[in-house]
Amino acid sequence: MIVSCLIPLTICLIAGWVSVRTDNRTLDGIPAPIAAIIGVCSLIWLVAVCPWPVELALVVAVLIMARAYLQNILNAG
Repeated sequence: MIVSCLIPLTICLIAGWVSVRTDNRTLDGIPAPIAAIIGVCSLIWLVAVCPWPVELALVVAVLIMARAYLQNILNAG
């Protein structure tokens, strides 16, 4: 079961890294949208195969990161 969760997580992280590291100003920027689509699909796959405690941990992690990010924005304004 852990391997079935690690495969889509790894694909999603690699796709995110490719999407962020691609230069969008040239024709070399073509892999960025393809990597983003692959990353979203693998993220959906990850949520589908993971048990609910892992999904709950992912949601809590996203909420904590979003709160910290929003707190920085609100403090700067």
